[in-house]
Amino acid sequence: MSAKMDEQALLALLRELAIDSQRVEHPAIASIEEYYAQGIELPDQGIKNLFLRNRKGTRHYLVLLDERKEADLPGIAEQIGESRLSFASVERLREYLGVELGCVTPFALVNDPQHRVEVLLDDAIRQDQLLGFHPLVNTATECIRYADLLAFLAHTEHEPRLIRA
Repeated sequence: MSAKMDEQALLALLRELAIDSQRVEHPAIASIEEYYAQGIELPDQGIKNLFLRNRKGTRHYLVLLDERKEADLPGIAEQIGESRLSFASVERLREYLGVELGCVTPFALVNDPQHRVEVLLDDAIRQDQLLGFHPLVNTATECIRYADLLAFLAHTEHEPRLIRA
């Protein structure tokens, strides 16, 4: 297995890809709810990032949801032809995305060169706002444009599938 990318290498990659970001530093935060509880403000739209697996554990999904939504796992499963989805274990998170619990982010797809993780993108995510994602650690948030998210996913060769979450 190749070495996993770290935060500094990711930030260098964002610069290389000409992806501008606004950085928000903060204490370790593992969820959108913790952002609000600590009074942290992001420039525009926060995103919930969920790492899921199918019933058999043979397929893995990174789901990006509008921050205001609750995850409807049965509804998402139905849209993608799965019988059931559940949260993947911390061990799978480390193996597939190379990050720890609380650090789930689309930026971690740089650690999935085998393309074992499929990306599901909530169609309610606003395309005209900055979107906030952890830079492989949960002590900062990098806010990027929707178009830059798509460019990053193209760089990692992860074609997102739009879902209605």
